[in-house]
Amino acid sequence: MPEATIWSRPLNHVAVSVPDIQAVVDWYSTNLGFRLLGKIAHIKRSTNPDAAIFAIYPSSLNEVKLAYMSTGNGVGFELFEFVDPKPVSAEREFQYERAGFFHVCVTDPDPDALAERVAGAGGRKVGQTVDPGNVGVKCLYLADPWGNLVEVLSVSFEWLACRTAF
Repeated sequence: MPEATIWSRPLNHVAVSVPDIQAVVDWYSTNLGFRLLGKIAHIKRSTNPDAAIFAIYPSSLNEVKLAYMSTGNGVGFELFEFVDPKPVSAEREFQYERAGFFHVCVTDPDPDALAERVAGAGGRKVGQTVDPGNVGVKCLYLADPWGNLVEVLSVSFEWLACRTAF
């Protein structure tokens, strides 16, 4: 029997836990141009015990706010504000040695201009602007006001990878 072909699945969305969903929606809309799709949902186990989220998450989750945003290429940016119980906030420097997901990346033709805008809106630039592979690319990291890392590349991922592949 022939082996099944494995196809490359497109990235559908990225989800982020946030402390104040409205503030995060406003910030990402204003600074990165992400669009809110619909309204922010407020889901309570006490009034909607059959909501799908309560079948996925443990019984300790009682209340959550949820927002769907769309990025420039249609990949979703999903926001969760866990209300009950409240999440533990991590006040720390970027932990590059920690395994797992640690940043999302957006494409912008002028990363330094975006970094200035973000810094003026409560975020900050992390490190310096670099040219990975010395191929004329600008790359930098930003932190949003809540400490989430956003890489900014002046070209697409494929463009960069094809020119800097090892």
